[in-house]
Amino acid sequence: MTKRKGYHHGNLQVGLVAAGLELVRKNGASALTTRACAQWNGVSSSAVFRHFRDRRALLRAVAAEGFAMLARTTAIDDPALTRQDRLLAIGGAYLRFAIEEPNLFRLMYGADALDPADPDPDPDLEAAADPLLAQTAFAAGAEGDMSDARTLLAWSIVHGLAMLTLDNQLEGLVPSDPRERAERLEAILVHALPLFADADTGERKGLN
Repeated sequence: MTKRKGYHHGNLQVGLVAAGLELVRKNGASALTTRACAQWNGVSSSAVFRHFRDRRALLRAVAAEGFAMLARTTAIDDPALTRQDRLLAIGGAYLRFAIEEPNLFRLMYGADALDPADPDPDPDLEAAADPLLAQTAFAAGAEGDMSDARTLLAWSIVHGLAMLTLDNQLEGLVPSDPRERAERLEAILVHALPLFADADTGERKGLN
């Protein structure tokens, strides 16, 4: 890793997260250590703990940045899109992000970061993750309700495809080239969209 200088005082926290992000994207979550992030910024290891109480706090900050990146990637601003086209656009962007950023994607949804059963949840991380599920809820016809069955179904389909791909469970079933793989997965999503076709009428058909 290239050693960086200039992250002092007020912006050291930003530099530490940037270091963690680079480490994770290149080498996975295990590469993220307080010592490596300190070295990247040209400061002592003890300086890290002025901003993060431990490695996990730093890891969560990196995960939050990952969710911010994913939110920007999946932001769909075209009001002319139909609900299903919006859901396809969000799902396709989600899948491409997972394929292009596998190490970061795993960190974001790993137990060390976003664990619903965690007795000590990170509010900043949860706040970073919520917008993605919220816009999925609107696209699925659930009017922003993140606990609605249609929201959970839509997210499960997309996230399930992403994880199956990252775990190589679709090997031989989808192309190995990343771009072709993303296109194939988006085509699979098209087949799932009729499940949400009744959303505009308000009919639930047993989905609640």
